Amino acid sequence: MQSLRMPLNNSKIQMVKAMSIAITAHGAEAQLISAALSGLIKDIPIPPRPIVVQQMQEEMAKHDPDMRRIAQIIGQDVGLTLAVLKTVNSPLYGLSRRAESVDQAVGLIGLKQLAILVAALALRSLLKGDASSLERFYETSARRAQAMTRMAKLTGLVDVALAQTFGLFCDVGIPLLMHRFPTYVKTLEMANEDTERSFTAIEQSMHHTDHALIGALMAKTWGLSGSVTLAIRLHHDYEVFLDPKVPVEVARMISMNIIAEEAIQRYNPIHSNVEWAKGGDYVGSTLSMDAGEVEEWITQLVDVFDHGIE
Repeated sequence: MQSLRMPLNNSKIQMVKAMSIAITAHGAEAQLISAALSGLIKDIPIPPRPIVVQQMQEEMAKHDPDMRRIAQIIGQDVGLTLAVLKTVNSPLYGLSRRAESVDQAVGLIGLKQLAILVAALALRSLLKGDASSLERFYETSARRAQAMTRMAKLTGLVDVALAQTFGLFCDVGIPLLMHRFPTYVKTLEMANEDTERSFTAIEQSMHHTDHALIGALMAKTWGLSGSVTLAIRLHHDYEVFLDPKVPVEVARMISMNIIAEEAIQRYNPIHSNVEWAKGGDYVGSTLSMDAGEVEEWITQLVDVFDHGIE
């Protein structure tokens, strides 16, 4: 697929390079398989992929997945079964009738949606830390996933399941680093306010790692899509808009995320955020939208959030 990204002027190119930690798409992929990361993983424990997620992925990878087998896999965990049915029957999915069993849930929302839901619910059971901070993380992730899903459906530019998965797992490295480093909250404050350096460059300067790297490692460990994993790794490094080797789908997910984050901030500005100032100029060309259309999307998403997580 050919890139639809338009060229940037020299001043913008220099500004993006100055903010970035200058990791290329090739470098990011190599980084995620490097043996040198073994120490990092040991120092910052990444929750292992739950067996139920692994078994579901293995079944779904088959040419003809068995829906009854998938229902049995989920049914092994009573708590997960109850959480799946509660979520499927919530306004999030807006079903016309209730799902009384996992078998019915599979039939009503489909295998892809069920797999995403199971992974998200499994993640909730594994993350540790301050309850209020985790609740903010879950709420923001849900809104981002909602926004990404809506944009993917209505524009047709990104596979809906990929966009939703990225939305849910994009910032998973934040609670992991918050649990590991007592001073990480201060780092977040700095990263949210710094107009010169990239978010991840600030994290690296303070902790020798960053949430995008940790999140991508977890996505890889959990067997998520390679494009989702790469998008998580690069979502604060706006040199993606200058690198022709970045897959178009990855650049589009990152662009949609910038729009979603701006909408979330306008809806509920709980902290300073300068990401729109850093990356907002580039999303239009990546998504083939003019400035007015981008603004319309932000306004629309704020309105969607105002009506609750649908």
